[in-house]
Formats: sequence, structure tokens, C-alpha cells
Amino acid sequence: MKARTRIAGLAATLAAGAAQAGGLSYTAPGGQSVMLTGYVREHIAVNLEDHPEAQADGVRRMDGQGEISMLRSTLRLEGRADLKWAQFGAVYRLDREHETGYLDDLNDALGPGHNWMDDIEGDQMREWYVAFDVGNRVRATLGKQQVVWGETDFFRAMDIIHGYDLRWRSFLETENEELRKGLILANVEIEIPELNGTLQLIYRPGWDKAKELGNSIDIRGGRWAGQPTKGIDFIPLLPYNDDHDRADTDEPNYGFRWSSEAWGWGYTLNYWRGLNVDPVANSWFVPNYGEAPAFPLGDLIFPKVETYGVTASNYVEAIDSVVRLEMAFTPDKPYNVGTDFALFPGFFVPGLGGIVEKNTLVSMIGIDKQLKGLSDVLGTNQFPLLSVQVFDTWLTNFKQSDDIVEVLGYGAPRREHTTYLTALFALEYKNSTVKPSLAGVVDTGNGDFVLIPALDLVFGNHWRIHTDMDLFFTHHQKNVKRFSPGGFLAPEDAGSVSAEDNTHLLGTFANNSQFNLRVTYQF
Repeated sequence: MKARTRIAGLAATLAAGAAQAGGLSYTAPGGQSVMLTGYVREHIAVNLEDHPEAQADGVRRMDGQGEISMLRSTLRLEGRADLKWAQFGAVYRLDREHETGYLDDLNDALGPGHNWMDDIEGDQMREWYVAFDVGNRVRATLGKQQVVWGETDFFRAMDIIHGYDLRWRSFLETENEELRKGLILANVEIEIPELNGTLQLIYRPGWDKAKELGNSIDIRGGRWAGQPTKGIDFIPLLPYNDDHDRADTDEPNYGFRWSSEAWGWGYTLNYWRGLNVDPVANSWFVPNYGEAPAFPLGDLIFPKVETYGVTASNYVEAIDSVVRLEMAFTPDKPYNVGTDFALFPGFFVPGLGGIVEKNTLVSMIGIDKQLKGLSDVLGTNQFPLLSVQVFDTWLTNFKQSDDIVEVLGYGAPRREHTTYLTALFALEYKNSTVKPSLAGVVDTGNGDFVLIPALDLVFGNHWRIHTDMDLFFTHHQKNVKRFSPGGFLAPEDAGSVSAEDNTHLLGTFANNSQFNLRVTYQF
């Protein structure tokens, strides 16, 4: 969830820490300066539920509760240098994970030559850039960076320039900056005071590695693989294709954003021509989307799309709240079809029935309100915050006969309107050093929901502790009797994998509730 909802974001935390603790800094007599800040962090997560997983012998297990699913150590360094005529910045992160007994079971299930750990640890230069002014109106930032558009939390409408790495912590990490994947961009902002606004121009030359494009999801059988595919690596059967004629990751992307004010509302107008952030399957069985794949089941691609968007926000005195609005329209957005597509009689792989394009309108309304009347009742040192958001995805030319799947590999059909309700209730005690909160997400179409109670503790200038529980309550889930050693799903009954038509997005998180503890020393 973003920092605007007053759960401390990474950038705000580091800035406050640097201001109080000083970091490592030097200022020359001429005003040039350098600064190094960062943190050392330890993550530990424990499964709260049993869930089906595979072993190498193909025997289904119903365990996992109480096992450590993540033991992760992170070093993050952020350096900045101000030479007056230009500013340089870089962010480096090193991640290492201990292969717990739980993760060892998952790797054993994957078999020889498959190591899911390779996806979730390593070192990376997350950002490196130079920023400088051109005259009095133009500010340019060149290099690997993160550019954030939009007003939404949890779900994203206009925050589509970058993909997210959802393999090690899914969507649950507090700071989006830790999941968002930086890109090599030319980012130019032009102030136009005559029109009371700023024009931002973004150009991606296509120099990034393919793995840095689009959302990285766990389809290799790791701890965040969708229920019930832990221990199954689908990449050999459905690999990524970075050179597809309609999804070439080396081709340039570009867009613009106009920011201004009107009638007291801050607003933006946005356009982005880039890659769809979610992959779709180009099926070998129904190759109806550009060049045909040459792999066993097909390949995963990030098709080129165009998105037009508008955002607005303002304080509305009548309800004493900040109101946030966002709309994003993507014509001809690709979706997978085939809710009961069968590779052969009785063996269903939903979504491999081809690709269909649909005009898609994503809209959001959010309200952030300080509950001033509860401050004395609850004894907080700041007004309690309630943030509520309704997020809807509408396929404007929807037809039931298109047979679109909501999630690849699951048989639930996509609805014309997919609507989520999210909420955050946050408190602050003891000079904002003790901050409990409760967040939730509800699928209004089927009642699946997630609750995330959390607690943040601040100790002096350096130590931060964050703890939460990620509790998934799903009414429907996909189940299988066992997994075969070769990685194919074996049947629930003596026949074959059964078609199922009720597992929507949150249902893929069934049996994945966990407790998370994060301890950070920042400098």
C-alpha cells in the first residue's frame, strides 16, 4: 500500500532516518555533497495454514502450517551526489534467502535442474540515474528509475509503466518501491506556468533486460504459486517469449502526463504506449495472436497496448475528506479464453483457448478521512485514518460467449465488471512510534476477502519493526488429488483433472495465510 495512506513508505522512512541519523554524508565548501543511506533488514514469515504441496515422489501432502516459508536477509544502499550542475543517484539491493525445510520440500518437488530459489535472491542495481536542469523550466532524469503514476492502492490503473516482482512477497510488501522494477528511461518534466501545469515526457529506448519488463509472477511452483500448483514449474511448458512480433520487449515505449489544477482539483491526463504488465498465454493449440509459438503448450507474452488515463484528487470540505479519482482506458486489451479448454478429453487447462481483445475501462474512487471524533476515544496522538477505495474493471464490449478466463489456469469466467473494495484503518500512538492498522480487500462478486492486521514500531532513529498477518478467506479454490512427478496435474477422481468454474483471483491464494515479521536497521 502506498505511503499516501499514511502507512510509512520506504522513501519516507529513509528520508526521516537520514534527517535524524545523518546517514553518511559530506558537503564540500562549494556546496557539492554526497550522501549514503540504506538499511539492513531481516524478514521471517510463517505459514498459518496447511495446504497441498508436491514431493518428488508425487505424493500429496497436507502440511505447511507452522513452517517457516521465508527467512530473507536484505542490504539496501542508496547513494546520492549533488554536484550543483547535476545530481546523481543509485540504489543497490542484495537479497539472500535461507532455504528453510519448507522451501527445500518445494525444490525437491520441482526435481533436478529446477531451483526456485534463483528467482527470489540475488543482487541488483535497482536504480542509477542522473538529473539536471535545462534552463529554468526543464528538468531531465536519465537512467534506470521508477516513475509512479496514478492514485490507487493495492490495485493499479495508471501505475503501468513498470512491472512488479510478485514472486518473493506477492502483493503484500508494504512499500511498492520494493516490488516495482526500475526501467531505463528518459524522464523530462517541463514546467508551463502560463497554463499552470507541468508536462512530463517519458521514453523507454528498449535497453532493459527482458526480465525487467512486466509483472513477474510465481509460476515455478514457489511459495506464492497459486493454489494448488506449489512444486510445479510451468516454465518448461509455457516459457516467456520476449521477441514475439506483437510483444517485443526491445521495442521502445513512450508516453506523457499533464499535471495541473482546475476548480481546486489537482488532475493529470496520461497516455502510455507500452507492454501489458500482465502476461497472456499465446497458445500452441489456438495460435490466433500473431506468430505461432513453438513450445509444448505455447508461450507467455506481454503484448503492446495503449492506455489513456485521467486522475484527480481534492479535499472535499462537505465530507471532510480527500477524494481520489482515477480512470484508465485500454482499447483492445488482450485476454485469454477457454474456461473449459481441454488438451485432450478430460484434461483441462483453462486459458489455452486463444486470445481475444477487449476494450477495458479501469476506474477507481477513493476516500481518505481522518476520524477526528475517535482520537480522544482511542487515545491516539494523531487522528485515526480511514481510507476506502472501490476499484472496478469493466470490459465495455463484453460478451459472455467470448469465454474469457479471469486467471490463466483457472476456470472461473471473467465478469463484465470485476469490482474490489479495499479499506485501511490506521492508528498512531506514543508520538507515532506505535502504529497499528487493519487493511482489507473484498471481491464484491463472490465474497472472497483478505484481512491484514499490522503493527509498526519505531525505536529511535535506526530501528523499525513491522509485523502483519495476511489472512485469506476464500469461498472457492482449485483442488487436485495429487501431482505427478513430471509436473502435470493428476485427476481428483480416477478420470482426469476436473474443470472448475469458480476460482477467481483471490481464490488462488487459498490456504496461504501467513504471519510476517520484518526487522530493519536503517542508517
